[in-house]
Amino acid sequence: MISSMDRAGRRRRTSLRFAATVAIAALLWSSAAVRPAAAELAAGGAGAEPQSKLERQVESWVAALSKQKPFQDWQGADPHIAALGPGTHSWLVLFTKEGQDIGYMVVHAVVDGSFQLGEYGTGPYSLFSMQQLKRSLVYSGLISAEEVGLITASKRYAHPFAAAWEVRIGEQTYWLDAKTAEQLPVDAAQWASLTGGGDRPLPAGQAAASRVDALRLNELFDAYEKLPWLTKETPFPAEDVRKLQKRLDEGKHLRYVAEPFGDAMLYAAPVIGYQRWADGRIDLALDMAGTRFIPLDALLANGLFYR
Repeated sequence: MISSMDRAGRRRRTSLRFAATVAIAALLWSSAAVRPAAAELAAGGAGAEPQSKLERQVESWVAALSKQKPFQDWQGADPHIAALGPGTHSWLVLFTKEGQDIGYMVVHAVVDGSFQLGEYGTGPYSLFSMQQLKRSLVYSGLISAEEVGLITASKRYAHPFAAAWEVRIGEQTYWLDAKTAEQLPVDAAQWASLTGGGDRPLPAGQAAASRVDALRLNELFDAYEKLPWLTKETPFPAEDVRKLQKRLDEGKHLRYVAEPFGDAMLYAAPVIGYQRWADGRIDLALDMAGTRFIPLDALLANGLFYR
């Protein structure tokens, strides 16, 4: 669920029934720093022989993830790798099977020439689903079904909760969430203020190991059943990984809240589980039009958790 505020401080809630988050976990090294990784992809892009370094890394992550039930269909799926937006040194990997979207992952280039796994998720509508975008534009009345081929849509990605389509229809520009394709109260100036208008270093974070140690998924719930961020309750200390895992292992509710554009927009997402890698990295599972796994480090840097 996204909520909006006018200048008088009134909060307007949009129709989004997911909840989301995170403010600035930027991803971009200078182009000179990541040129070896980019050149590797160009030299051995998807479908080329031999496989590129990026393709081999994606294949390794798929092998680790597909041993877990939510990702079993990824084994044997068709990965489609494409650059993720202008000015970034990141890629969107879409997984399809029998013509249907089944999942995605975001991969970032690292200055040493290696790659870092960013967010990833499962469900029928992946991040930046063109099908979802067109459906939303028609449903909202911004275009007719006959006009879907006339739009210009560009991917914009600063972090998991600043991920959007920039859509131009005639002389008008609209911003829609990259996961749900619902319209956002954002304009080009707000986006530029978030991203800084240029490349920035990729945060260190933990690289995903070659093995998953544990996966926990709980029942879904509505993050807006209670509003602890409005009633000024004390945030949950999610930086204490033991307490975090214990709460989720016991099936207790946990919410994640972030305001990537300040008062203009609020994301609140139910945390429904976690995945722990062999190197200790923790990715939390958020229910957002499918299950979205986001590194704990990124969430801690950009938002707060509530019981």
